[in-house]
Amino acid sequence: MEFAKVALAATLLAATTAAPALAKNGVERVPTAIDWAAAKIAAKRSLARDPEAVEKFVAVTNGKLRTVELPVLIFGSDAKMETPQFANQNSAYVAFYTLEGAQVSILGSHTVLTGTEDLTGHHQAVAYESIGSGADYNLNRYGAHYTIRLTCDNPIKDVRCRKPEFLNSVVQTLLVVNGAAQ
Repeated sequence: MEFAKVALAATLLAATTAAPALAKNGVERVPTAIDWAAAKIAAKRSLARDPEAVEKFVAVTNGKLRTVELPVLIFGSDAKMETPQFANQNSAYVAFYTLEGAQVSILGSHTVLTGTEDLTGHHQAVAYESIGSGADYNLNRYGAHYTIRLTCDNPIKDVRCRKPEFLNSVVQTLLVVNGAAQ
């Protein structure tokens, strides 16, 4: 079971960084500018607000935060979740939380895909979006892009995956942790 969780986290991380710099269809991964001054202020406030969650997370990442090129978001103690598993690939990261009957991950990236008319959006994304096996909550902060993904073992019966209240409540606990440029 533990191997499966680590494999899922690695897959989620790879999905955020796997695109080549320039694909043959003209799609390009472009880094965004990070507002490190605002992120640094937010990280100080997060440490003051919930030092236990921040310090515990920093300790378990074992120095990996020094290579993350964007501010790292984690859930605070009010979310009532264990310290997450963490993996990064410089311009992207995933923090993976296990709940009873569900998993929550925070995926962060400081790159965006740009391209030709081959990339056309057919719907307007909103902050909360049902994805069948759960839901996504998307946000931009400090020039980085984040997806909080909830995946339920039984999305039909699990109300956390059918209604936005659960994700909305855990998003309210988000904390900022220093990345490489801080």
